[in-house]
Amino acid sequence: MEEKVIIDEDLEWYQLSNDALFERLEVNPEKGLSKDQVLKKREIFGENILPSSKKPSILLIFFKTFLDPLSLIMIVAGVLSLIISLVVGKLTAPDIVGLIIIAFIVIINSIIATVQEVKSQNYVSSLDSKEKKVILVLRDSVKKEIPIEQLVPGDIIYVKAGDFVPADIRIIENQLALIDESALTGENEPVLKDDEAITSNNLVLGDQKNIAFMSTLVMEGKLLGVVFGTGKDSQIGKIATNITTSNKEKTPLEAKVIRLTTIIGIISLILGLILFGLSWLFKDNLDEGVRSWNRLMLIAVSAAISVIPESLTIIVKICLMVATKKMARKNVLIKNPKSIETLGNINVICTDKTGTLTQNKMSVDKVFYNFKETLVNEVDLENNKEFFNCIALCSDAVISKKKLGSPTELASIELAIKAKCNYKKLRKDYKRIDEIPFDSKRKMMTTLNLIDDKKFVYSKGALDYVLKNCSYKLIDGVKTKLTEEDKKVIINTIENFASQGLRLLGLAYKEKTMPKERYEKDLIFLGALGIIDPPRPEVKEAVEIARNAGIRVIMITGDHKITAHVIASRLGIVDDEHNDVITGQEIEELSDEDLKIKLKTTNVFARVNPEHKALIVDCLQSEKNIVAMTGDGVNDSPSLVKADVGIAMGINGSGVAKEVSDVILSDDNFKSIISGVNSGRNVYEKIKYSISFLIAANISQIITILLILAIEKDLALSSVNILFHIFIVETIIAIPIGMGKERKGVMNNKPPLNKKESVLKGIILQITLTTLFNSIFAFLNYQLTFLILDTTNPYRADFAKTGVYIAIIFGPIFYALLYNDTFLPISLRIKTAKKDKFKLNYYLISFMFLAIITTVITLLPIEKLNAFFEFRTENMPYYLWLLFFLFSFVQLPFIYFGYNLLKKTISYYSKNKSAIKSQ
Repeated sequence: MEEKVIIDEDLEWYQLSNDALFERLEVNPEKGLSKDQVLKKREIFGENILPSSKKPSILLIFFKTFLDPLSLIMIVAGVLSLIISLVVGKLTAPDIVGLIIIAFIVIINSIIATVQEVKSQNYVSSLDSKEKKVILVLRDSVKKEIPIEQLVPGDIIYVKAGDFVPADIRIIENQLALIDESALTGENEPVLKDDEAITSNNLVLGDQKNIAFMSTLVMEGKLLGVVFGTGKDSQIGKIATNITTSNKEKTPLEAKVIRLTTIIGIISLILGLILFGLSWLFKDNLDEGVRSWNRLMLIAVSAAISVIPESLTIIVKICLMVATKKMARKNVLIKNPKSIETLGNINVICTDKTGTLTQNKMSVDKVFYNFKETLVNEVDLENNKEFFNCIALCSDAVISKKKLGSPTELASIELAIKAKCNYKKLRKDYKRIDEIPFDSKRKMMTTLNLIDDKKFVYSKGALDYVLKNCSYKLIDGVKTKLTEEDKKVIINTIENFASQGLRLLGLAYKEKTMPKERYEKDLIFLGALGIIDPPRPEVKEAVEIARNAGIRVIMITGDHKITAHVIASRLGIVDDEHNDVITGQEIEELSDEDLKIKLKTTNVFARVNPEHKALIVDCLQSEKNIVAMTGDGVNDSPSLVKADVGIAMGINGSGVAKEVSDVILSDDNFKSIISGVNSGRNVYEKIKYSISFLIAANISQIITILLILAIEKDLALSSVNILFHIFIVETIIAIPIGMGKERKGVMNNKPPLNKKESVLKGIILQITLTTLFNSIFAFLNYQLTFLILDTTNPYRADFAKTGVYIAIIFGPIFYALLYNDTFLPISLRIKTAKKDKFKLNYYLISFMFLAIITTVITLLPIEKLNAFFEFRTENMPYYLWLLFFLFSFVQLPFIYFGYNLLKKTISYYSKNKSAIKSQ
């Protein structure tokens, strides 16, 4: 009878022996769990999924929008007006209408915000992989793949390099598993795991060497383990469960906008108080209908509200959402909209070469064997048996209807086919019995094949790495010692091939007489292939655009130093300032401080291992750079996470790289990165257009009211007029400004934005001039009405107020064109932007017509309608109509040419300041 294992329930999972572990989890290690056990455990533990915050309902999202600071200000102002009116017992029709308009504006803005929030959530969800993640598990004595959601405690699973650990598991067999636990512990160094029980007590997670935790990444090796913690019971699940509230992080831009609107809110309060004070002071001069203090308070509150750009936060969300969709059409998939901002601010791009800068369509251009350089079409199969054996056998590439394999392997197999070598027959006849896979440190692949009852080793890889392991050479079938002179000949060939931009693939073999750890020692050098991977034709222009935009491009590659330099020179990555090349070996010998110094003159890194990429990012970031890093492999994930923007390859990228990245390039093309940066900058520029437009339009209204009140002791606009202005400017005109087409000129001769830069930088002058001209022409409409009309006309004051109303609303409708590409942006335009094609913002044009039609309706000469808006159009002379609309439209050229004249004057003075002073 088998002795039962006694389990100490107080022992931690890492302290249990394997027998105690199996006993506690009720699993037979030879068979795994049975079907009945799985069903029973699933009832107890549920699915293996992490707790997540429940997706909020549309109704909840809608009501949350009312908590926005700007909406709260409007709501409080409206309630305050209502209370004031009720206290004095005079809730008049204009009061009610004003409150209805405030409520209408708040609700419309909330609906727009809700729609955009739901769209954003749905779009980000659509980027999630639809592919089910599976894991190899032992159940009922059978190994099979199952979705990771179906794992239960007691399952015996097999995890390999590149996998995310699907649950908390106790390791029972370990083959040099190296796991990145930074997501859980915060430690950057991967942990080498063990499978022995640990006797120590109270170990922190990082010291539990025989445990693999859920959501950590296996960097190297593989392991066999038993699941003990799934879903909410895993370590990361416990953390997720403890998070009861999920506050969405504000993007830097959103934070800036909120700070700006808070400041404007304070200013609006001050202006509102000034307006109330002046109107109370001059109340005896005002129309009888507005003399009561509650009516004056409602007007002051309405005017104060009008200053606040309520729709700004909505505009930011819409701009980011529109940009995300546009970028997806340009092969740039944004996983989180806030990445767009960072992408627009980057000043360094660290990029892989193969496939990103080059076409990833490799072919053999030159061949070196029998110690001489040979053209591809002159390669002789008959006298070079081992050379072609190495090409065919030390490879996994297959060429049939589809091409399967790495580009380098496919290129070498295509050479074999051209030389009439039947690589498939060789593989069938000479079976592979062992192998050492390629890895990024050795940069070699080695196979052991059985040929005529003899075992032969075949190796291929980076030529300099292969050459280090060769002791002999083969010339015309004769093996001789590889001398130092021979190595010089090979090195000269390497440099010659590399100077032509060729990638070097070395080939070697030997008859196996040593144990596996000696496979790659004392090899016989066979020769080398010079493989060309031509640069993408569009990349050189993209690199030039990046340079003009103040973005430095750094190429990181596993290629030979000379090859890397040649390709970088062709693409314009190397320049007079950054002409050095550093290899991975040299990085190993440099301190961090020395590497930072070298980085100042280096744009090319060759023979680099993945761990070096993270170090390069660290050094760049320590110098206050904002860094984007590309990657495609499992080992690239630490550098992708560390970079400000991690960019994974969509075609050749691993699932791990895509999962940890911020951006995915669906075409693996460097040009798409620059397109993404362009979109990021365009977003910021359009938001600045909207800010400039809103502030100018809103402030000009209250300044006009204060100006006329101070000079003429008259209230030119009623609360209904003011609130209608908010509706037209905030809800109809401002939002589509951010929805126009992108322009390329935003990248020309313009450095990246400073993250701490105020959103008002560069637009103060435009805001000032727009406010000034809008206020002046509104005031002129008022004054000219009194000058033109006879003093006996009883409607002079009413017509004057109509003129102010038309100028203050139609002015922004017309000059909104200046805040888009229809007319080049007057605040941020640059000379090179003139190359942009003429692009209409059809959204803006459409909404302008809507605003015009809506406003014209309010101007219809209907007595009750006039009374409602507290102005008069009935019986108004036609020449006043012409004057009012002329002074509304003419604001556009005045603002445009006035701004440019002033800018030229300032520019001239700045350039000639010293000369002017000397005079």
